[in-house]
Parts: sequence; structure tokens; C-alpha cells
Amino acid sequence: MRILLRNLLRRKLRTALTVGGIMIGVFALTVMGAMSEKLSLLVKGGEDFYKTKVTVMDKQASALMGGAPLGMDKQALIEQVEGVVYASPDIALLLSEDTTVSFGMPSMIVSYDPQATQYESFKMKVTKGRMIASDDRGKVVLGSDLVKTLKAEVGQTIKLRGRDFEVVGILDKTLTAPDNSAIVSIPDAQEITYSTLPDAFKASIKPESIVSQFDVYVNDISQGEEIAARIQNQVEGVKAYGPSFFEKQVGQSMAIFNLIILSGALIAIIVGGFSILNTLTFAVIERTREIGIKKAVGARASRILKEFMIEAAAIGVIGGIVGMSLGILMTWIINASSRASGLLLFLVTPRLLIAVFVFSIVISVAAGFFPARRASKLNPVEALRYE
Repeated sequence: MRILLRNLLRRKLRTALTVGGIMIGVFALTVMGAMSEKLSLLVKGGEDFYKTKVTVMDKQASALMGGAPLGMDKQALIEQVEGVVYASPDIALLLSEDTTVSFGMPSMIVSYDPQATQYESFKMKVTKGRMIASDDRGKVVLGSDLVKTLKAEVGQTIKLRGRDFEVVGILDKTLTAPDNSAIVSIPDAQEITYSTLPDAFKASIKPESIVSQFDVYVNDISQGEEIAARIQNQVEGVKAYGPSFFEKQVGQSMAIFNLIILSGALIAIIVGGFSILNTLTFAVIERTREIGIKKAVGARASRILKEFMIEAAAIGVIGGIVGMSLGILMTWIINASSRASGLLLFLVTPRLLIAVFVFSIVISVAAGFFPARRASKLNPVEALRYE
């Protein structure tokens, strides 16, 4: 009796450790997958935004890090280039001057050009209030994530870089960069940017002439790369990037990064699969006589196989549910703690949860197949003689 009890406890402990192994793997996959989902949607939003236009910046600026502002006088020169329909001035700066380099998309103050809406394919919808008008001053529309960070409502007055702004609208969720943006009129964005410039630089520039970059709309996007080359050749002091630049420079790099972070999580869950293989192998050995008795009284090999496969699947289900729950809780805690800085690193989506749950079951069943097959092939006579 004592031996049976000890074997039972040993079996339960081994099963619990196996569930824990799968749980840790699923937990890691959920957390890393949520990070990958967030980054992937940010990149997709950037690709959708830039794929229909040419981006023009100062010659000394970096396409990804920004740099010196352009002058508004470049707008007319760009629009004179063959193939250009409209050059929309774009001003962008960090919401807080104290923001340091961090992982993820920081909160931004960006300008809004109503004239560009007729050409823009990347549409933003206002879920409350209204969008910025061309004659607005001291008005702001907040992204769906930023409004939670600032705890703001339509009609409330908030401060942006020390200036008072009335919230006139809240954007519908886009799952991309606008969710963490404060959108103001072009003159307001120019004034804020001007106030951040060094005194020596202010003397040589007027607020109304400041532009971070121009988003250039063209009459034939298939010729975007050629038009970008024309702009760079014909307009002095600028650098032009075609529609494919963002996808090549950011999209491909992010795909590699996502592969790296997901590979680590996959390794963890595969290790959990090996623990299932180990547990069920020992289970077959310990239950050899039991299996022999079942087969002696008429149990078919398919029934024995099914029994062990169900056990493996159950381990995957339990480990998957617990691991996903802990992963969701962890992403929620981290997002909540970093919301004050406007940095949301994780996004848990239904497709992610379904994929992780299915994968945990598949890896568990796959790992349990060989021990289950071995159990189903046992000779009942030899099994009954097993000590």
C-alpha cells in the first residue's frame, strides 16, 4: 500500500512538473507574442502610411531619427517637380522633453493638415468630438491610448510642453502610432517646435516656416521612387525617400527582431514538450502491468493510444490556460505601470491567444505520441510479467 501511494504521489508530482514546464513555455510565448503583435502592428501602420507617398526631409536629417527642420519655402519648390500633386507640411516632436530613448513608440505631438485628407489613404476616425480644423488654435485631438495616459476628456484643458490646449476630439483606436499622439494644428505645432529650439537657432528662423518633413502625394504611386529621385535632384538641401523606404529599412529589420524574440519563446515551449515526452515515457514504464491487464481483458491498442494522447492533450490544455492567463496578467501589469510614460509595449489579440493555445496542445500531443504508441504496442503477456 505504501509503495502504491508513493508511486501515485511520484506520478502526480511528475505530471505537475510537466504542466509547469508547458505553462512556463506558454507564458513566455504569450508575453513575447504580445510584444511582437504590438511592434508588428506599429510597423504595418507605418508601411500603410508611407507606401502612398514620398517623404522629403532636410539633407542632414536621418529618416528614422529626424534632425534639422526644413523651411516652408521648400513646399512650392517640391510641388513644381513633375509628378507631385501636393506637399503636405508635417511637424512632429516628442510630447515630453524629458522622454529618453526607450523601447517602443513614444508619445508624440504631431501636426494635422486638413488639405492632405483628400489625398491620404491612411484614414483616422474621431470617436468623440471632432478633428482639428485649419483655423484651430489651442485645440488638440488625442489618440486612444494617450487619452488614457493623460486621463483627459473632450472639453478638458491639458498642457502640452507647458501650453494649454483644449481637447476637442478623441481618435478611434488604430493600433498604430496615432494611438499615442496629440494632434494639433500646423501653426500650434510650429510654435511648440520653435520654443524648443536653441536661442542661436531661433534668430535665423521664424515659427511659421518650420517643417519637420513634407509628406508628398504623387499622381502615380508606381513612379514614387523616380519622383523621389527627381525631388532630390531638383530641390536643393533636401533628401527624398520613396514609398518602399519604410518597408525596407524598418519592416525587414522588425521582421528579424520578431523572429528572434519569438524563437526564444518557442524554445521554451519545446522544452516543455520534451518534459511531456519524458513524463509519459515514465508513465508507460510505471503502468506497464496496468496496460497489460487492460489489454488482457480486451482493450484495443487504439484505446490505449487514445488514453495516453488524451492525457498529453490535457497537460497541454491545463498548461496552456494557466500559462496564457499569467502571460496576460504580466502584459497588463507592465502596460499599466508604463502607461504614465505613454509607452505600451504589449498587445494581446484574439489571434495571438488562439495561436498560442493551439500550439500548446499540438506540441503536447506531438510529444506524447511516441510514448502513447509504445504503450499501445505492448504485448499483454510480457506486460503482465513486468516487475
